[in-house]
Amino acid sequence: MGWCEHWRSGLRRGASITTLATCSILLVAACAKEPIEPDRGPWPALTGVRDLRASYRTAVCSRLPADAPPCDEILFRTSPEVPDGLTAPVADLARRYRIVFVPGFLNECLEGLARPFSDVEEALRVGGFRVDYLQVSGRGTSTANADRLARQLGALLPVDPRPVVVFAYSKGLLDVLELVVRHPEVTRPIAAVVGVAGAAYGSPLADTMDALYRRWFASLPLAGCERGTGEEIEDLQRHVRVGWWRRHGSAITVPLFSIVAAPNPDRVSPVVRAAYLTLSRTDPRNDGNLVWEDQIAPGGNLLGYVNADHLAIAVPVAHALPVMAPLFRDGVPRTALIGGAVEVIDRVLRTSATASRLGLPDPPRP
Repeated sequence: MGWCEHWRSGLRRGASITTLATCSILLVAACAKEPIEPDRGPWPALTGVRDLRASYRTAVCSRLPADAPPCDEILFRTSPEVPDGLTAPVADLARRYRIVFVPGFLNECLEGLARPFSDVEEALRVGGFRVDYLQVSGRGTSTANADRLARQLGALLPVDPRPVVVFAYSKGLLDVLELVVRHPEVTRPIAAVVGVAGAAYGSPLADTMDALYRRWFASLPLAGCERGTGEEIEDLQRHVRVGWWRRHGSAITVPLFSIVAAPNPDRVSPVVRAAYLTLSRTDPRNDGNLVWEDQIAPGGNLLGYVNADHLAIAVPVAHALPVMAPLFRDGVPRTALIGGAVEVIDRVLRTSATASRLGLPDPPRP
């Protein structure tokens, strides 16, 4: 019996919530056919995006633990990385920024298994950062989730006025962008938004899996996870995202940064392998959920290309559930990736027009 048949029969037999939740998030991968994997080929140059890969590489590599793989195995050199001229970071970043994490599609439904960035949260708090995790509905639309984020963020502002750096995972990026457009009065303290494998332009899988998702998963009852309407998968369809950027792109004034997941074939987790190969028909440079180029916000800043799949770049499943470790390719230095991003963002912000508004110090003199 195949994965899809197991999943459907599990519904009929009343399988455990954990089993159904695990199988459901893997549905796209498991039900796909595996084509022959094409050559990855050259990485096209980007236009309208600031290339910060050189600074980001320096910041990440300096933070790697002793047992980490070589930095070149973590961050791809897809083309020459030209120094960007940014000044050195100011010390005490933990005293001057707050960090907020926003999860993505279905993450609420699987928090009992592993929560995105939970390992990074712990490490940042040890380093002195104030860290908050803002919850969104795993099966909610971006509009509904934006309103929910506005209430949560509004409650945090009186407590701590420091500038906020938001790390938004997967569909969480769409929810945060909608938040910025719909609730500008609440989002003024946001200094930067970082998409971590962010679905800036959605995914081709959202089109191909639309009918299956609506029929089998949108209204499936799961503990701790609100039911969906099916409209939430429309948020991830590419034509919807293109239309959204055309209507609202000019309203996004907060600096946007992108950390792209695009693993080598040997770093693709078995649970997303079939979906990775299916997306390879569109572009072999994908993370098992998203094509690399669709993860980059227009007019934003590119931090780097990470050798990790869509799950491993954010979710410490292998750490939280060792029994499931064989299904995942982990070993991703998530704390170094996030810490390095904060350092580079600080360099950019201190040389931008937003520095005075955010109360940031002047860049150090040479």
